[in-house]
Amino acid sequence: MMQGSNSPSNVSPSWTWGSSATINFDLSNPGTTVLNSAQLAQVSLPEPAVCSIYIQASFQTNFPGNVVRTFTLNLTEGVGRVAIPRQITFQFQPALNAPLEFTLPFVPVHALQVNAEATLDVLSEEPTDTASIQMYFVLSPLTRIPQQIQKLQFGMAMPGEADDLDDELSGELEAEGPSVVEAMREGRQQVDGSSPEEPDPYPQPEPETEIERSPPWLMPLIDRMARTLGREPTVPELSRAVRRVRARLARRAAR
Repeated sequence: MMQGSNSPSNVSPSWTWGSSATINFDLSNPGTTVLNSAQLAQVSLPEPAVCSIYIQASFQTNFPGNVVRTFTLNLTEGVGRVAIPRQITFQFQPALNAPLEFTLPFVPVHALQVNAEATLDVLSEEPTDTASIQMYFVLSPLTRIPQQIQKLQFGMAMPGEADDLDDELSGELEAEGPSVVEAMREGRQQVDGSSPEEPDPYPQPEPETEIERSPPWLMPLIDRMARTLGREPTVPELSRAVRRVRARLARRAAR
């Protein structure tokens, strides 16, 4: 796909973008060094991409004594919020019947502008003589740089997220939270300083051996463990779970 060198073009990273330009020299003053320039490329990609840049330049003149002294490429690479200038200079290139071509691989680019300038030693004395540099430019995206929105959640972790707690412990953490009525009652007590008329919603549990006096949260705990394990919990498993719940209840009562 060939584009004019004087206007920017938005292209897909899957396409190859190319342009061409010519530097013409004024040969009216023999024995001098003349300077001229031209814009070779101006391209803007819809998203960043790692690209390969190919440039070819050939010198044309009808008098072999005219010599290109310097040929310079000024590249302005736009990546993010930064515009990076790069300058590449060749001496006595391109030469007559000896084109210059080179490739810059793996260049991260979002926007790119290329200007070329050259100096010529004029030795021709004929007013009809001409000299010029014909240039070609190709930008080939190799890989795209994805710009995806990071879906990071900030804040406190939910139970089980930070340390990979299993379903059994997650169920226990959810069960120990107070109900809406209990939370409102505790808040009202903190405001007016009154003492609760109702019995303690978290009574001290009796020892595990006294099943007939077991706390109200014991049977729901056994049911959750059975659903999680796919079987009835063993005595050691149940004892460890009961000790954890009692320790949390004791810490809450001490606050």
